[in-house]
Amino acid sequence: MSTMTKVFVVLTAVLAIAVSCLFIAAAAQWDNWKALAEDYQELRDGAISKAQNVEFAMQAALTLKDQEIRDIQRTLADTQKNRQELADDLARATSDLAKARNEALAFEAGRTKLQEILGVTTGELKALQKQNQNLLGQNIDLQTRNSRLNSRVLDLTTNVTILTDQVRNIQEKLYAAEQQAVELQQRLVAGRPVPAEPETPGAVPVALPVKGPIEGEIVQVEGNYASISVGETSGVVPGMVFMVYREGGGYLADLVIDRVRPKESGGKLSTLVKGEVQKGDSVRYPVME
Repeated sequence: MSTMTKVFVVLTAVLAIAVSCLFIAAAAQWDNWKALAEDYQELRDGAISKAQNVEFAMQAALTLKDQEIRDIQRTLADTQKNRQELADDLARATSDLAKARNEALAFEAGRTKLQEILGVTTGELKALQKQNQNLLGQNIDLQTRNSRLNSRVLDLTTNVTILTDQVRNIQEKLYAAEQQAVELQQRLVAGRPVPAEPETPGAVPVALPVKGPIEGEIVQVEGNYASISVGETSGVVPGMVFMVYREGGGYLADLVIDRVRPKESGGKLSTLVKGEVQKGDSVRYPVME
């Protein structure tokens, strides 16, 4: 065998050994790579699962965040609405305050004006009070004069009533005398005897008082003078004191008789206790049976 062949065989053997080593190394490296690939695949699957879990968690967190954001947005909208309402209320309050200030200024001006008017009115009132006092004094003076005049008129009315009653009494006596004269003439013509005249010239026969109480009523009242419905024929004489009373009302006054006619008499009222004596009130003499 030649040297070249030996070298070729050696090279072939070395090359075979090298190739075998390469194949062995490649196979070992391939196994390593395969195991590494499997490890990487497992790591990738775990990372993918973890990433999915993280994604799911993130989606849930995002959902919660979105809900929170919506809640915050609603709260913000409500807050803005409330803020707007508060702003509107503040604007209204500011307007009302300005209006109240204007009204207060107007009220103060009105109060000042009223105080001025009150001062003027107070002065006028004092002047009117002074005039009123003067008028009251004049009124009191006039009332005093009027009272005196009323008393004078009452006295004059009483005197006129008394004089009228006296004239009426004289007229009745004159009429009675005329009737008596006519009767005397008739007796003279008929030839009958004439009754004797009273011994005292000018005397008028007076009827004797009747037995029992004398009762009548008021027929006329003028001031403190009154006339009653009973007279000489009932036994009434001057000086008698009749009790004036009202049915159901009790005692009213006393009536002192000072003039008498056949069917009527009159006198002054005294001791008035209840109201005024009126026409139709009852009279009685004596006061007690």
